[in-house]
Amino acid sequence: MPYWARFGGLILGLAIVLAPMATGAAEPPVLTLPQLISLALKFSPEVKASKSEVQLAEEQRNEAHGYRYPQLDAIGTGGLVPNARRPEVRGGNIFYPDPANKIHGINVFGRLDFTVVQPLYTFGKIAFREEAAAKNIRVKEAGVEGKKGEVMLQVAQAYYGLVLAEQGKDAVKEARTYLSDTRERVNRLLAINSPNVKQTDSYRLAVYEGAVEKFGAEAEEGAKVAYQALKALIGYGPGQDFRVPPELPNPSQTPSSLDYYIRQALDLRPEFTQLKEGLVAKQLLVDAAKADQYPSLFFAVIGALAGAPGRQTTRDPYVYVVDYFNQTGALPMVGMKWHLDFGITKAKIGQAQAELEHLQYTQKTALMGIPVEVAQEYGKVQEYYKSSVGLEKSYINARRWLITAFSNFDMGLGKLEDIFQAFEKYGAYRGDYLMALYSYNLSVSKLDKATGGFRRSLPAEAPLVGKAK
Repeated sequence: MPYWARFGGLILGLAIVLAPMATGAAEPPVLTLPQLISLALKFSPEVKASKSEVQLAEEQRNEAHGYRYPQLDAIGTGGLVPNARRPEVRGGNIFYPDPANKIHGINVFGRLDFTVVQPLYTFGKIAFREEAAAKNIRVKEAGVEGKKGEVMLQVAQAYYGLVLAEQGKDAVKEARTYLSDTRERVNRLLAINSPNVKQTDSYRLAVYEGAVEKFGAEAEEGAKVAYQALKALIGYGPGQDFRVPPELPNPSQTPSSLDYYIRQALDLRPEFTQLKEGLVAKQLLVDAAKADQYPSLFFAVIGALAGAPGRQTTRDPYVYVVDYFNQTGALPMVGMKWHLDFGITKAKIGQAQAELEHLQYTQKTALMGIPVEVAQEYGKVQEYYKSSVGLEKSYINARRWLITAFSNFDMGLGKLEDIFQAFEKYGAYRGDYLMALYSYNLSVSKLDKATGGFRRSLPAEAPLVGKAK
């Protein structure tokens, strides 16, 4: 055999072996709901925006903590100043070579004044505000988790909608197969003028075919919309594709009682975490506003450094005169700062107390409303669970009915009307079953959000760089 023929056979063999591998590599990956949720949480601009609020709260806490440390205020000035020489003694009298009412040359000067203040005791002005800022961090962190719960529910809605649409497309294919088989039978029997069929059966069959096409178009468009929604949520571009599992998850009985889920909501819902931490923060701000009524004690160092090369300074020990243009020195001291006003501080205390009361009433409202919300979602889960279990039996037996109707008709024991009736029931019950299954899975996700249970399944994240401890 020629060398080129053997080489060509080798290439052909490799092509045959690698073709399935290349085809498989081209297949988009199958992404499950947890995987899609993880991608969405990493991409979500809403989640990132809420995280920036956490960083802002951390910096506010750092600002409040910074008031514990010394603060330096410095003012530097410079400009032109007349020259001046020291006075002289002439004939028993003091002679001033450069009197103040005349200018004897111009030169420059520079001066630096500084004050360093270290708080000693402020009656809680700093401590209360720092603790309140720390609580505000927890409020914002709970807000991030609340936003994650919203994104998770959005992904679940689009995901289950996409799987439902894909199953609907499969149901359309199956229905088309049944209708095609039925039309072949009808056309064959009409051609031989069989008394078992009528011309109206052909028209009735066309009605079913039209309805199936309508349902198929709805499923096709629904799949496109849900797919695009998922791509947008996870940040996939035009060239990135994926698939989802072919079937909706089967229902499972809710394992716990309603009381369990209500207790879980009170413990885990981010809104309650925000309210609890927010109430403490507001109370601390009330205490800080009250502390503003008291003085603040501090330790301070004040000093100055000034120089003017064109001016001479007198060092007379009997006359203490500070030369503004030539001075060097610092003085430590302790002091007290006390701000008094006629109604401003009192109004600020009233504002802080009003905000605290508003949050307290908000908490009471949540305690009334959230259990009702949990009960509603819990009831829907129970309802759709029972519906899906019952409808599954209905559509399975309707399919058996349809297959039996075909067999009886082929053996001459049944009527075409039996096939039509079985087809109608099978299509209706299968559609209802898929909708019940979709509603059940979506209700489980909604119950998970209503109770805060989604927080237990949040993917772990790396800590933020530079995050305050």
